[in-house]
Amino acid sequence: MEIRILEEREEKLFGRKEIIFETSYEGKTPSGEEVKQEICKKLGLSPDLTIVIKIDQAFGKGLSTVKVHSYAKKEIMERIVRKSKAATAKKPDVQKPAPEKKEEQEMKEKEPAKGEEKKEHHKAEEKKE
Repeated sequence: MEIRILEEREEKLFGRKEIIFETSYEGKTPSGEEVKQEICKKLGLSPDLTIVIKIDQAFGKGLSTVKVHSYAKKEIMERIVRKSKAATAKKPDVQKPAPEKKEEQEMKEKEPAKGEEKKEHHKAEEKKE
């Protein structure tokens, strides 16, 4: 894997470096972790303080543009970086319908359905005629 740095800038407000680079490879696209390890090795960054933000790959060319943030301190990184959606997403609560009270259930059983009420009314009219 070859790495060519396109842009490197210091973002003092966020306490990090933003690095944009191009990587060329053969075969399958390298994973975010592989790219992170390579750029950290090349620039002497700490893998614990480096996050791969985005990998744009060119279809069929073996070429990707990668954006990485490398933070100065772990505290700054934890404060700024949002946790991944997968880690923070709550599983939807599947709630069963609340059991009906006995009185309500008995009332429903005694009441005819709307369609049945009309049929009975119609049958009663036919008998009268």
